[in-house]
Amino acid sequence: MKRIVATITIIFAACACDAPSRAALDGREGAAHPAIPAETRPADARPSNPASPATGGIPSESGPSTGDGTFTPPALTLRVLRVTSRAGGGDAILIADSAADPPRHVLIDAGDDGAAARALRALGVRSLDLLVLTHAHHDHYGGMDEVLDAVPVRAFAFGGQVRTAATYARLLARIEREVPTVLVVDSIRRIRLGPGDDATTLTLLPPLPDHLAEDTDNGERLNDGSLAVRIERAGFSFLTTGDAERAANARFASAFAPFVDVDVFKVGHHGSTDATQPEWLDAVTPEVAIVSANGTTHPHARVLQLLEARGIPTYCTPQHGTVTIRVARDGRYTVHPEEGQDTRCLPGRSR
Repeated sequence: MKRIVATITIIFAACACDAPSRAALDGREGAAHPAIPAETRPADARPSNPASPATGGIPSESGPSTGDGTFTPPALTLRVLRVTSRAGGGDAILIADSAADPPRHVLIDAGDDGAAARALRALGVRSLDLLVLTHAHHDHYGGMDEVLDAVPVRAFAFGGQVRTAATYARLLARIEREVPTVLVVDSIRRIRLGPGDDATTLTLLPPLPDHLAEDTDNGERLNDGSLAVRIERAGFSFLTTGDAERAANARFASAFAPFVDVDVFKVGHHGSTDATQPEWLDAVTPEVAIVSANGTTHPHARVLQLLEARGIPTYCTPQHGTVTIRVARDGRYTVHPEEGQDTRCLPGRSR
């Protein structure tokens, strides 16, 4: 594989690809909700579980916001896509930064049911600036072939896991042929989606060193080989940790504490008890939690109970569909479920 080992800050240069559709940039589907100023909102203004739209105080985005009826799109839109995987929980997170010039798109994981590629087509995304794989489980990489079929990819980042599964080996071989830049995340990598101090920044946190070159089919060790991604813009921050379990989370919390303390947390390992414990939530301190799961094996009831006991508004893709986060230029944000706004998260049916 092509390998980049130097510390990297990527300020993406102008691309010759077509401009993405407005739908991909403004995230206007679903209802918008009035502002609650972040500095004055009462503690009970945060939505409870059952979910209601969470707000970090950003103005309504479906109505006039400039005084003349002009729509003002968010600077950054994150979508935790609803994916369904028989093999596991499935993850896919699509990031659209409309404040960059030209706009930028990043996909973290791709599920294995084709939902990620379908979302790219539906939203008119014509290229990805970065594709990230958190770890080598099929419900995270299985949809990447369809993504590569759908759009060109400029850069690929992963932890360097060298699993011998045939589907994984074929994917890495294809990426070697088709993707110009491959980044092995063996130390902290900062990726900026544009120039300027206010650009959206991705921080890629490396997995446990034991797993960078470990050839294993052991599920727990693959999970603890997950890299983490922090996304931030202005005062907003978001974290996903793939399927990281106790050992990986403990290292993230001790070695990278400032990076894991965030506003919105995509709960690890699809809401499994091996990935979420009280001490981990103490480190992350999320205002909002999102669970991407198949609704059959995940999420686990104990995790949902823990989040609810802490008063953390929680959205689960089996009940709420794709969950969209819209971030204004000043970092204020809103969270919008695709459906089931008044529905509680439910544990997986087999749990």
